[in-house]
Amino acid sequence: MDLLKQADIVVTNPPFSLFREYVKQLVDYNKYFVIIGSMNAITYKEIFPLIKENRLWLGATGNGSDMVFAVPNSLEIAESDRQKAARLGYVGNYTRLGNSCWFTNLDHGRRHQPLPLMTMKDNLKYSKHKNIQGRRNYDTYVNYDAIEVPFTDAIPSDYTGQMGVPISFLDKYNPDQFEIVGISLTLAQPMSSIAEKGTFTQGGPRFYISNDDGTYKRLYDRIVIKSKKA
Repeated sequence: MDLLKQADIVVTNPPFSLFREYVKQLVDYNKYFVIIGSMNAITYKEIFPLIKENRLWLGATGNGSDMVFAVPNSLEIAESDRQKAARLGYVGNYTRLGNSCWFTNLDHGRRHQPLPLMTMKDNLKYSKHKNIQGRRNYDTYVNYDAIEVPFTDAIPSDYTGQMGVPISFLDKYNPDQFEIVGISLTLAQPMSSIAEKGTFTQGGPRFYISNDDGTYKRLYDRIVIKSKKA
């Protein structure tokens, strides 16, 4: 704590199991920081409000890809991880960690690069994603008033309503371009109040879309955004 009080910027890889408590400590002491955490931390109820309020965001590098770490000679490394690190160009005492990223409150230029997007009409006609191209429209959630956008590059540039996007969107999030409305964990209406039991997979709060046969598909966590041009 004495070192923390003296620090201007904290750079570290905290235990993922203590990530919530560690971020709270840094915020309470009003410190700048660059720390490594699991991508899943985005959905934590202690972390997401900081992201929504633009008090915390993802770092400039390494997001959406494996992170490689140099490790001591004495540390046992899973052969599959060693080989994956080697394929990424790091041969020797290296290991890799997937589903991780940098979290920071230091601003950086990448965060303000506009995301190039097509209109909804052009996405439905030209998108490289087969479950979008050729369709008449985007899916709408049955338990929240927003459209489902399963890929960041398929966000329609001319849509003025709310959109649900994967949490990996934060790797490209530009606060000058989009507003974060919330997350499915807190926005989703319980399906039990909408559909009959047995027509949907039960679980924690998530968004659902119709399968067009009387049943419903449960999606992964979604961040709800809205264009600032709206």
